[in-house]
Amino acid sequence: MEPPNQIPKSVMDGFDNILLTQTSFMPQKKKVFLEDNIKYGKEIDRDYNKLQDILDNLQGKIDKIIKSQEDDFMIAYREQMTDVQKELKNMKRKIDEEALRQKADEKKRILEEERDYFKEEALRLDKLCQEQLRTIEELKFKLKITQEEKQYYEGFVIDSKKENKALKYELLYLYKQKSEEQKGGTKVSQVGDVGQRNNMKKILEIRPDMRPMTQDGTHVSSTKDEIGEGSKRGFSSVKKTLKTQLSTKFQDQGSSLHDFYKRDLSSQQQSRQNQDMQQIEEINKSNVIQDLKQQLQKEKQLTQQLKVELSQQNCQRGELEQILLECVAEKKKEVHSRQCLQKQVLNHRYLDPFNHDGDTNFSQFTHTDKIQLLRKYIESEEFFDQLYSITFNNQFSISSSLKLNEKWKMDADEANKKFNHFKTFKFKHITSQPILKTSLVKKNEREIISISNNFTEKTKGLIDKIIKN
Repeated sequence: MEPPNQIPKSVMDGFDNILLTQTSFMPQKKKVFLEDNIKYGKEIDRDYNKLQDILDNLQGKIDKIIKSQEDDFMIAYREQMTDVQKELKNMKRKIDEEALRQKADEKKRILEEERDYFKEEALRLDKLCQEQLRTIEELKFKLKITQEEKQYYEGFVIDSKKENKALKYELLYLYKQKSEEQKGGTKVSQVGDVGQRNNMKKILEIRPDMRPMTQDGTHVSSTKDEIGEGSKRGFSSVKKTLKTQLSTKFQDQGSSLHDFYKRDLSSQQQSRQNQDMQQIEEINKSNVIQDLKQQLQKEKQLTQQLKVELSQQNCQRGELEQILLECVAEKKKEVHSRQCLQKQVLNHRYLDPFNHDGDTNFSQFTHTDKIQLLRKYIESEEFFDQLYSITFNNQFSISSSLKLNEKWKMDADEANKKFNHFKTFKFKHITSQPILKTSLVKKNEREIISISNNFTEKTKGLIDKIIKN
């Protein structure tokens, strides 16, 4: 049961609805309403005043609540903004660190590529240097042989010049001897003629029957012609005896007379002979120099040919390498088309996959791309053909490197033959009269033998390597 002085709940709800719905509640109507409900008027008035006070203070409370909420929101906003700024700073720092790391990685990659390139170049240059040193050793070997031959032939020329000089002196001596023989022969002939004439006169005076008879039987008087013929016969025997005596003297006293007539030569003849000898020496020297120059030019041409062959061998690409390059080019096209599709999806813009504006590097290949490239290279028919021809073809042609090695073998064999022939031919005494002293000859022979022994010991290993290769 409800108390009697209490307004029912339904009435209060209706009153509240009226107050809420009818904002412009007139005072007259209020009075009328209150008068109608006198019983509850005071309570209603009191409650109304309370509600009015509540409504009057409601705006301030709402403002306070809004202000407090705004303050809380601003505090939370500031805290959130500080957190966002911190996160932005961290992200910026991370982005900078990532950019630096990418730059460092790119620089590292570039340096690694440069390192690999310079390593390959260093290996190539090392190989080329070794080949050049090999050719230089061969040329030194040939040059030493030619120098030894030159020294030998120079010594031979000097010996021949000295021998020619001695032969010239012998010819001059023989010429002088012949002139003296002719002078002595004329003197003897004159003496023989006079003696024979006197003897014939005495014989004819003593025995007139010794004169020749004519057809009539009378004796003919002796004439000058008959006397001359007799004197000539007598002089021929005298001349023969003189010649034999002179030849024996020449054989016994050849060296002493040679020195004597060598001293008797006039100064003009000696100067002429010296000039002739100097001219001969200059001509021989010029000929030797020309021969050596020709040999050096030939060796230079051979070295140039070897360099050209080596460069051609290094520049020429094999068929297997060509197949690999074709596979790499095809794989580059695939990688480029794939990159174009990815860019097209990201940028929403059409790109032509067949337009190769930038060259695709091998570093852009992934691990799977490399594996696919190797499979494609190994599975190609050309690779199998080349592998079959290399493995099973017995009539495979010799490559340029093998030909070059064969050429080096031939050059080394030829050089060895020349050197052996030179050693056997070198110390033969070709001149009939050796003019050099025996001590000097023995000393030179010892020096040459020691040099040749050292030279063969040094170059033995190199020659074996060349022949094996």
